[in-house]
Amino acid sequence: MVLAAQPVDFRKSVHTLSALVSEALRANPYCGDVFVFRSKRMTE
Repeated sequence: MVLAAQPVDFRKSVHTLSALVSEALRANPYCGDVFVFRSKRMTE
């Protein structure tokens, strides 16, 4: 299990989020794992 605690700007596209998974987590975004993103404000 890998956890990244940095918040994400949800205005980004799904392609940008998958690139974040590839680059920051060094994981394959298409491997079948679930990646959870959180916003800076916990109300969104």
